[in-house]
Amino acid sequence: PLDKLRIAKLRRDLRSCHPAMLLRGDDLTTAEALVERGFSPAMIERFFRPLVGGIQLDPDLTASRRMFDIIFRTLADGGAGVPAQGMQALSDQIASQLPAATVHLDSPVAEVGPGRVRTIDGRTVTAGSVVVACEGPAAVELLGADRLGVAEVRSRPVGCVWFAADRAPTNSRMVVLDGAASGPVLNVAVMSNVAPEYAPSGRHLVAAAMPGHVEGDLVGAARRQLRGWWGTQVDAWEHLRTHRIVHGQPDQSPPLRPRRRVALGDGMYVCGDHRDTASIQGALHSGRRTAEAVLADRSTAAGTIGQRTDPTPADITDGRHP
Repeated sequence: PLDKLRIAKLRRDLRSCHPAMLLRGDDLTTAEALVERGFSPAMIERFFRPLVGGIQLDPDLTASRRMFDIIFRTLADGGAGVPAQGMQALSDQIASQLPAATVHLDSPVAEVGPGRVRTIDGRTVTAGSVVVACEGPAAVELLGADRLGVAEVRSRPVGCVWFAADRAPTNSRMVVLDGAASGPVLNVAVMSNVAPEYAPSGRHLVAAAMPGHVEGDLVGAARRQLRGWWGTQVDAWEHLRTHRIVHGQPDQSPPLRPRRRVALGDGMYVCGDHRDTASIQGALHSGRRTAEAVLADRSTAAGTIGQRTDPTPADITDGRHP
């Protein structure tokens, strides 16, 4: 009961202040912050570790308490969802607004520089502005640590095993947490309970997430653990795919310093969640900051600076853009 009261107080405290304030003040690890707030070891191990550790790919809760505060406030403010047509629908929607032949697929980049991009097949593309929008380690490789202002972008890895089941192990749309620390699977979601489009008619899609684990027999480990949850029905599940993602998220251990510089000079820019917060929201916010920087620089170059009607980067840290 006391932990439930502390949850209510945490929710109230995080929702009662402006989101920008969550990124200020002393920074601790998430585990230290939860202890500081008085949560019991059982609450931390059985609830926060499998839930927040799954969201942040951080089973040891070593990430910044600032990032935890943002995530917990976001969960408290509204519901969570997924696109019915999958995450690819986000980029498809953006691409659909572009002129034909704008997007070049299967074109790995070998080198970038002011006004130019060279692909590994020797082609050179020229442009007035060059934006490097990719994961952190690739950005460091393309732009160099000195230009980015960071020696490296450390990674949080994650493995995920996907199963097809004729019968769902649970009818709930809730995330099922490993509250007993029984294995590498930190949480499980029956995605077809949330979005039926994710599975063929009459079947169910089960995702078993393993933050921190990308090596070894992930399928066997997942079956053994989940057999203890739901019995022998797990043996009949069809293994569909195993994802081993070395760079699942940028590491955001304390002290967390989001809003890193996106304009690098000479018409060069960089964006991605490694410049803001490790999240889809952070990536979108970084992209918006970068677009504004490009437009501002072009206006300056053209000598047509006028009164801004859109929010400046300093104004964007609001409830929708933490």
